[in-house]
Amino acid sequence: MQFNLLGKFLAEYSEFRMTPIVGNEIILQGNLNRQLHHENFGTINIFYSLLIHIPFDYPEKLPIIYESKAAIQPTPSNHINPDGSFCLGSPLRLKILLKKNPDFKFFFENCVLPYLYAVTINIQKGGGFPFGELEHGTAGLILDFKEFFCLKDSLQVYQMLKILSSKRKLANRMICPCGCKQRVTRCKYFQHILQMRRLFTRVEWNEQLQQF
Repeated sequence: MQFNLLGKFLAEYSEFRMTPIVGNEIILQGNLNRQLHHENFGTINIFYSLLIHIPFDYPEKLPIIYESKAAIQPTPSNHINPDGSFCLGSPLRLKILLKKNPDFKFFFENCVLPYLYAVTINIQKGGGFPFGELEHGTAGLILDFKEFFCLKDSLQVYQMLKILSSKRKLANRMICPCGCKQRVTRCKYFQHILQMRRLFTRVEWNEQLQQF
């Protein structure tokens, strides 16, 4: 990991400190007391004690973030993962965001702060997250992949991920996931596959496939 990716965050959010390094991750700990504003939903005050686990191979691996004082109850409506960490969105979308800008301050302000704003609104007023929500678990991931790949069903999504995670020589002989029943190289959809190959490596696409 490049430690300079943390510099702007630690300068802006001085309430966080780095704990002694143990294992293969950096852990930041701090009490976040801030005022957050959204033009459609107003201004709120938040106070949360956070533990931020940043793997050494960040940004290839995503950060994992917890609230440590039980201020956010681990209920589905609060979008808490089974391990107690925040569900900040689909891994695919988070990794695309980090491709644009791997700086951790950018990630924190575009993923973590919006989550804390939304979960606070949900805790205070109920009714779910104000920004819209992705379904939990595999169903939500499949919906997100279908939209992202412009495909119609889960089998097509699986075929697409198999193509993207396979060696190119093998993948180019596979049947196109669009449903045309032709090899991928003979279909217009092949341009979309080439675009996806430029976005992530074969190994990274295989990580996405393992979620199914």
